[in-house]
Amino acid sequence: MYLKKIYLIASIVMFLLAVYFGGMAYKQYLAGNLDYNLDKVYINVGYCALFLSIAVYVLHLREHKS
Repeated sequence: MYLKKIYLIASIVMFLLAVYFGGMAYKQYLAGNLDYNLDKVYINVGYCALFLSIAVYVLHLREHKS
């Protein structure tokens, strides 16, 4: 029971980090000047995908433990 709560909290934190990095990528994309900012956009999209996949995997672990 205790581990399920930890998994749930970890997945929520990872999802919030994914939303943060996705929002930063969107904000930098809308700012224009893509010659300079496109690298930052791709890095933030990569971080967003990484944290989102970790959140989904942690939810999978939570279901698997039960």
